[in-house]
Amino acid sequence: MAEPPRLREREGVSFLAPIDPDGGGTWMLVNERGLLVCLLNRWHEEAEGIVPVRSRGQIVMEMAALENVPAVEERLRLEELEGVWPFRIVGFDPVGERSWTWNGRKLTVDRIPELPLCSSSFHYAEVRIARRRRFQELRCAQRMGSDLLGLYHSDTEDNPSPFTPRMLRPDAQTMSRSSVRVRNGNVTWTYLEERPELTGEPRRFETSLRSGGPAGGPPGK
Repeated sequence: MAEPPRLREREGVSFLAPIDPDGGGTWMLVNERGLLVCLLNRWHEEAEGIVPVRSRGQIVMEMAALENVPAVEERLRLEELEGVWPFRIVGFDPVGERSWTWNGRKLTVDRIPELPLCSSSFHYAEVRIARRRRFQELRCAQRMGSDLLGLYHSDTEDNPSPFTPRMLRPDAQTMSRSSVRVRNGNVTWTYLEERPELTGEPRRFETSLRSGGPAGGPPGK
């Protein structure tokens, strides 16, 4: 089970991030400068013969003290990515956003693709189609003021499966859901830790920081 996001520090910069127990890295972080970095594994591009020398999550963790999206791109271009499995990293800051893809051989820079972004080790193409279809259905049915992203990420279509946004299959499931808001110098992270087989209400954690330092204590239920 991953460690929920909490206040951390790197090179004198405060940031929030959960920790992956397997590799010691993270799939998502946000710092006091308003920089948000997210990782999606490109399972469908993983090539035979690649022996991983570093986890993808460790690369994200190394970005915790960066200033903005251009700094993320500079760091990625300087990284030695040989021996790192394919990934997409998406970066957001108060003035821009960008996406970078590593396919195991080449790093490319592009605009953020059509929402929602997807990652799946199971029938990726079919999963992406199903989830984008569901996103469009929810968007078309959305009421004024409703939380479209929240609705989407909690959705099981009344029967969780490998294709639903809140995913369940025999060998894997959605482990957590995160919502990060950066507004007026305040950063708030709401983290929902799922129960086994998605039974019952998830455990809720919330923590925050503000520009220049923490805004509160450790996460709580």
